Amino acid sequence: MIQRVRGLVPAAALPGIVRRRIDRLWANDAYRELQEAQMRHVVEFTDRAEEIPELARGHAEQMMLRGYLRWHPRRITRQPVRDVEWLTTRRDRSRPVVMSFMHHHRYDGMFGSLARAGAPSNILTLPDALEPDAPVQIKQHIRVVRRGGTLVPTTGGTGVIVDAMLPGSIWSIASDVPGRTPVDFLGRRVLGSFGAARIATITDSPVVLVTSHRDGAGGSYLQVHAPLEPKDFADPADLLSEMLRRHGQAILEWPEALDAPLSRWGRADL
Repeated sequence: MIQRVRGLVPAAALPGIVRRRIDRLWANDAYRELQEAQMRHVVEFTDRAEEIPELARGHAEQMMLRGYLRWHPRRITRQPVRDVEWLTTRRDRSRPVVMSFMHHHRYDGMFGSLARAGAPSNILTLPDALEPDAPVQIKQHIRVVRRGGTLVPTTGGTGVIVDAMLPGSIWSIASDVPGRTPVDFLGRRVLGSFGAARIATITDSPVVLVTSHRDGAGGSYLQVHAPLEPKDFADPADLLSEMLRRHGQAILEWPEALDAPLSRWGRADL
């Protein structure tokens, strides 16, 4: 019930509420150190490493605000979209498209925003999130995501997904989920997912990245990028490396908005 009450709080009041709550939590050493660990995992091997304490505070605010804003779906499913034509008028409708995204900023509202701009998609989703007994906050998250298209559970594996990828369809696949493939991301060796690059190569689907950015006026926007063609890369691993390099550029601009980084990658050193 307390989760649903958050939807009654005016969205404009939420940043102030979040800042006051974080002010109180910041005195807790364990909480503060966890936020710093999250940011260290992202920027430790970049030229922003010295900013970790500041970024940690921003990350804490972003995470809490995201938890509130999922109860204000209209607010987060109307994000400005730039260059959406790469997913609409400029794409080859004789082929499917793989849309690569990361769990960054208001990613749950990204799908609805793209759908409003003319690009609904099939969204690969962990089956646990669709269970009837999922936590209430996860159910609300799914309600928001569902505004952007059709949810497709990953239960059947790659073969089932490939078979379902009809010409003209758009398939949204996260590029920051734990897996078994060693990859480099912002200078750190981690275990990521080979799924999007492999699926794109098997189906000869262009890969269109969508990234989140600040607009310089206190707001944000979604950037749709020109497609990457699988045939232009030596193999799926080469394609995946370029996808992560480009995503990394956007993340490094706004690392504090990355959702729970410690849970998004596997540990390559274990």
